Amino acid sequence: MWRWANPVEVRFGEGVLKDLADVLPEGRVLVVTGRSSARKSGALDVIEEVLSGRDWKLYDGVLPEPTYEVAQEVVDFVRDYRPHVVVAVGGGSVLDVAKLASAMRDNPGKVRDLIGIKEPFDRKGAFTVAVPTTSGSGSEVTPFCVIMDRERYKKAPVTSRFCYPDVALDDPKLTYSCSKEVTVYAGVDALSHCIEAYLSKRANPVTTLFSVKGIELVFRYLRNAAEGDAYAKNRMMLASLYGGFAISNAGAGLVHQLGHALTFLRGYAHGLTMGIFLVPVLEFYGDRIRDKLSYLEGILGVKHFIFFLNRFLKDFGFPEVSQLNLSEQEMERAVNFVLSRKSIFEVLPVKVTEEDLRKLLAGE
Repeated sequence: MWRWANPVEVRFGEGVLKDLADVLPEGRVLVVTGRSSARKSGALDVIEEVLSGRDWKLYDGVLPEPTYEVAQEVVDFVRDYRPHVVVAVGGGSVLDVAKLASAMRDNPGKVRDLIGIKEPFDRKGAFTVAVPTTSGSGSEVTPFCVIMDRERYKKAPVTSRFCYPDVALDDPKLTYSCSKEVTVYAGVDALSHCIEAYLSKRANPVTTLFSVKGIELVFRYLRNAAEGDAYAKNRMMLASLYGGFAISNAGAGLVHQLGHALTFLRGYAHGLTMGIFLVPVLEFYGDRIRDKLSYLEGILGVKHFIFFLNRFLKDFGFPEVSQLNLSEQEMERAVNFVLSRKSIFEVLPVKVTEEDLRKLLAGE
């Protein structure tokens, strides 16, 4: 028995952002962005034209790797302005914060108390339109809103069916301005979503279709996308979308938890940490995932998937875990962080112990 559910209407294609005019209901509109990507990508120019004559406001203060303080500020803004529509424009961090703030318009509580909680809301908030400007998170089609609490050493999603956007406008043109580094890190994030969903114990035939096709697209197009090729960037946005669809039902796993810990310890970009831990985690899973990797090898036409993946990541300059030289204190904090995310262990193909985590973090 398996289930598949995803309520988001997706519109995909070059210039599809202009469809915003068709999907917006009546009422006040709040546009939520980061500090530069929406303007740099050209998205804000299009949105301002669409919203001309409407009652709307702009909130452009969302930072990468958002803390609960940042998210709470947006929630407070939404509760004060009470928009009928929230338009989220940016990378995964912006989309996550905006989705959460939209849901919390009519639901009580503080962001800090909801980190890591599933289904904390009783009702839907504002109508939400998600407009990604990077190709990595797939947040435009997931129910997850990942938030950090540095004091409590937590980085986990608020998860709710009411956090799904109503509409996603996936316009590859908005990624043309992304730098090579952003393109690569986002692309590897998309790859990690596809691989972890593929190997998840909650994988089903639908998530597997999205996962495998996303993996194919990343390996085929990320190199050219990093060099600025427009068609390759189009395909990478599709890979990111597929990854979002996959994790929305199958979830992510150990690679993400180890990566989140490293973001706390060193402040590394999320996509970088995904590239650091993908190979070690797959090697750790060993024979338990052999059949699934054999299937991928047949699809990709390669002899050894993990070797192929390792070479792919090294070509982009991703370091090995052993090069991090984590201190004993960092190791302890990272292990405790991963162990605190007990729900993640339900989807992993292999049982993980504290000693296993230490070896993975040491690069052994």
